[in-house]
Amino acid sequence: MRAIFLSYRRDDAEGEAGRLFADLISEFGADKVFMDVAGIEPGRDFRKVIDQNVASCGVLLAMMGKGWIDAMDEAGRRRLDDPVDFVRLETASALRRDIPVIPVLVHGGRMPRSEQLPEDLKDLAYRNAVELTHARWDSDVQVLIKALRPPREPCGRGARRHRNRHGARPAIGQKHGTYPGGSWRYEFGGPCAADEENLARHSRGRSGDDRYCSRRRRHE
Repeated sequence: MRAIFLSYRRDDAEGEAGRLFADLISEFGADKVFMDVAGIEPGRDFRKVIDQNVASCGVLLAMMGKGWIDAMDEAGRRRLDDPVDFVRLETASALRRDIPVIPVLVHGGRMPRSEQLPEDLKDLAYRNAVELTHARWDSDVQVLIKALRPPREPCGRGARRHRNRHGARPAIGQKHGTYPGGSWRYEFGGPCAADEENLARHSRGRSGDDRYCSRRRRHE
């Protein structure tokens, strides 16, 4: 899977972002989670650096606390109205490239309305959000992790089935094992829930579910 980009404001959701960052690294690995555009070399255009980093990711998590919408800068201007605000640049880059953006609501954060957002962020108002609460943090994070995992492949996709000595092939979803009078081995390109269920049923001596996978053929 492609990397996960974590976007947040330090004065809005820094603690939650750090906690989620650690959880995601534990689940997906350090090379799959990206947080902060750090170490931009002097003389580089930070707008292009942000755009390049976001473009290399497969999903952006927009962490939103209570102050995400109305956060102000030192001059008293709303940060989201600044075209070069880092959070705006990160989120707008993902939306423009049609990279999935998941709003992650923390610490009482709410989804913004379209009219509250600048033009390049308006689509964010229509993205389904995930809420992470302190009381249910672990279970809430598991919901997010499930959404981030690549979808399982359809039954038999990318599979190679090897004929046994009688010329018969195993059904899609069978990994290896024996039938009366024969045996098979099976290589596949990705997991399939229905396949695994059928294999478990066969191991208990029950027939597979033909609604999901091809009918098994007994070896002669």
